[in-house]
Amino acid sequence: MIAGLFVGAVLCAGAEPEPAPRGVSEAHKDALARYGVAVWNLRRERLLTAAKQLEAVAKDEPDATGPRKELARLYAQLGREPEAIKLARQVLDKDPDDHDTAALLARLLFDAGELKDAVAAAKLAAGSTSLAEQPDKAVRVLRDLASLCEKANDLATAEAALRKAVELLTEGRAAVIKAAAFTPKEADTEAADCLERLGNVLVKRAKFEPAAEAFASAAKLYGDPKKVNDPASAARLAWNLSGALESQGDHAAALKQLQQFLKFQPRAAEPYQRFARLLHASGRGDEAVTTLQQYADRDKLNRPLAAVLAAEMARDPNTRRAGDELFATLTSVTHERAVIAVAVKSHLETRRPIEIIKDLDRAFATLKEKDKDKEKDKPETPETAAAREFAGAKARAYADALEKEADGVDALLRAAGDDLKAGQKRAHGTYYFLGSLAFRHRKLELAQLQLEQAVRLAPRDSQTDAYSALFQVLWLANKPGEIEKLCREALGTEEVFRADVFFNFHRARALAELGKGDDALVAADKAVQQAGDGDRLTVRLRRHLVLCILGKWDDAIEYGKKLTDQFDTPADRTRVRQAQASAYWGAKKLTDAEAQLRAILDDDPDNATASNDLGYHLADQGRNLEEAERLIRHAIATDRIDRRKAGSAEPESAAYRDSLGWVLFRRGEFAAAKVELEKAAALPSGEADPVVWDHLGDVQFRLGDKAKAKAMWEKAKELYEADARASSRGRRDGRLDEVKRKLVRVP
Repeated sequence: MIAGLFVGAVLCAGAEPEPAPRGVSEAHKDALARYGVAVWNLRRERLLTAAKQLEAVAKDEPDATGPRKELARLYAQLGREPEAIKLARQVLDKDPDDHDTAALLARLLFDAGELKDAVAAAKLAAGSTSLAEQPDKAVRVLRDLASLCEKANDLATAEAALRKAVELLTEGRAAVIKAAAFTPKEADTEAADCLERLGNVLVKRAKFEPAAEAFASAAKLYGDPKKVNDPASAARLAWNLSGALESQGDHAAALKQLQQFLKFQPRAAEPYQRFARLLHASGRGDEAVTTLQQYADRDKLNRPLAAVLAAEMARDPNTRRAGDELFATLTSVTHERAVIAVAVKSHLETRRPIEIIKDLDRAFATLKEKDKDKEKDKPETPETAAAREFAGAKARAYADALEKEADGVDALLRAAGDDLKAGQKRAHGTYYFLGSLAFRHRKLELAQLQLEQAVRLAPRDSQTDAYSALFQVLWLANKPGEIEKLCREALGTEEVFRADVFFNFHRARALAELGKGDDALVAADKAVQQAGDGDRLTVRLRRHLVLCILGKWDDAIEYGKKLTDQFDTPADRTRVRQAQASAYWGAKKLTDAEAQLRAILDDDPDNATASNDLGYHLADQGRNLEEAERLIRHAIATDRIDRRKAGSAEPESAAYRDSLGWVLFRRGEFAAAKVELEKAAALPSGEADPVVWDHLGDVQFRLGDKAKAKAMWEKAKELYEADARASSRGRRDGRLDEVKRKLVRVP
């Protein structure tokens, strides 16, 4: 009853409210009125005000779907995706036929990396009976379903969805136009787009003849002056058709179609790369450079085309030098990703990764010269700022290109190692880039060597970044002794660059991990004294961490209580509570630790760290396992969204996946636990985590595979023993001894 009233409020927003039906309580009337006001504020883009009003109505009316539906959409707008996902699921639990909410959920889940669940939500939206009278929405929903299914490699469902959309727009064209769902041109444009996408799906399914038919139908609509009237899109169909013909092995016909497309001078590398590839496949490879040069002469500003020409030149040792010179010219003036990607692929295919290093070094060397002026206290000029921006953008473009060349990264890093051994001098930015790349790919020794060079050569304003990156590598490699040495040496110098608080901050933790408690606390106290206002809490939390590493749990708890009194903003309060939770767990004061984490979640239900930690500890205690699983799954979803927004190299947290595997193990779902733990072990950070392998051994043992269990535990033992830090879970928590006992139990 109330859900219906809420829908009415949306429809009537802006009009005079009608009297509520008899028998409706005053509380319901009030909720209806507040809902109407919230929608009114939504329409006027008063989003935060509307959010508070909708939250209040949703709390007072737990069975109502209307406010939750609006709130889910609003949360998605505000970047609060985990809450939006939660609310959308609540709405669909009550009303599975709500195609709008199902479509929203599908998009949110896809953005969160949950492709399987996103497809399920899209299928729910497409199957809604309420779409029958809304062909415009039906087409959109079917297209979304096709896109998701294509990404999930469910090509049959993608094909079926697109065929249904085409049917709505062609056979039902008159009906949708009459219903004012589309104008005639909109209907034809949508139909052409769906046919084009259908053709692409059919190519992937190796259905080349029907793919060609779909492309031809789309081209007819695009090219018809009385229909879509879009010659450029019609030409694009020649591009698609050439791909279908290439896949079919008809290289001559594919080349003919592609040449029609090239008349429009596309500003992308792929068409020209396909052109060269088809020439080679047709036995006309000797024409590639000449013909590409002719295209380039007619389109002198087309840099992706010029890059493909350079790559073709580089294929032949006789013209390689000219190709390298063209690449050098291009990359000296542009960091365009398409150009850099072609250059990377060419240099790797010709087995010359050193050329990538040389090009990066040219950019950073230019920046180095600008930095020399800056170190003489000359103000930064627009030229210096532009050089810095250019070098950074080029580095990002190279990193992006290398992400798609896994084997190429190994080749590049080997070349970087050889380059370093040969004593070749590079700019500090080049070493920083190579060290960071090696770190991303967990080549820690090489990363350390490159970043040590970056530290030695970095200008004053870049040294902190270089040291931070190096320390990150050394922590992952479990080398606190080397961190302590670097900090001690830096603190003992009289160089222009001095950042005592920075080095004392890192040295305090390193000393604690080495078991040098008194020295660690001295360094931590120095950092506290030296810190500026912006770092007051950060350095104090480092002192708190030092106490925890040293096992001084009660001291850490008392210190944390003082921080609670001193830092009372919401963000600071969360950080202190997180630290205190760790101290309470260490002190075995489980109730107090749980209270800290629940307090964090009361203020911020989407705090991934608190959700994971609470879920893991509940699982470890074998209680509230259903809640524990829900918390951890929420942590994974929230963290994945945050990582995607931040552009993180690792798509999700191995620790959180391990937590999920552990709670499933505790629930007796061993096969499911194995899947999650294997996902954790496959991530770079999970591969080096002994706890993941320890848990995986437990699961394999319970599944009856003792040989695999032994192998997993041996791996865990090796990693536990390699970690000599005072905070090592293997030693502090007795995990190493436990693994040794488990290994005795298996032959």
